[in-house]
Amino acid sequence: MQVWILSLSALICLTAIVAYRYMIPDLIRKKAQRHLRDLIFPEGEQQMQVILKSFREFTCNRFSEEELLDYYMKIKGLQNMNSGLYSDFWVKKYLMSPTFIKLNYFEQVQFYQNFICITKVSSETSPKKKSNKSTPVQEVFESRFELPDSLSLESIALKQ
Repeated sequence: MQVWILSLSALICLTAIVAYRYMIPDLIRKKAQRHLRDLIFPEGEQQMQVILKSFREFTCNRFSEEELLDYYMKIKGLQNMNSGLYSDFWVKKYLMSPTFIKLNYFEQVQFYQNFICITKVSSETSPKKKSNKSTPVQEVFESRFELPDSLSLESIALKQ
C-alpha cells in the first residue's frame, strides 16, 4: 500500500515539474504576446511586417519570424513598462524571461538604430499628451505619484 502511495505522489510531482517547466512558459508567452501585439502594433499586421522586413535584412534571414517578434516585443515591451503603462502578471513574467535569440554586436547596433528610428517616428506621429512643456523627469514623477493641486514640483522645489 505504501508503495502505491509513494509512486502516486512521485507521479504527481513529476507531472507538476513538467507542467511548470514546459507548459506554463508557453501559456505565459501566448497570453503576453496577445496583449503586447495590440499595444506595440496599433496599426496591425502591416506595421509588424514592415518591422520584420527591416530586421530580416540585417540578420540575413538567420532567425524565424517568431524569434524576431519575441526579441522586438520584449525590448519594446520593457520600454513601455518603464514608461508607466499598465501591464498584468503575464506580461511582466514574459518580459522578464530571456529571449529566444542572441544577436551579435553588429546586429544589436543595427537593431537599436532601427528601434530608435521606429520609436522616434511613432512618437512624432502620435498626438502630444500634454500641452505644457515639462521635463522627462517631471513627467515620470507625475505619472508615478499623483500630487494634490496644492503641491507641484515647482512648489516642492521652492520650499527647499
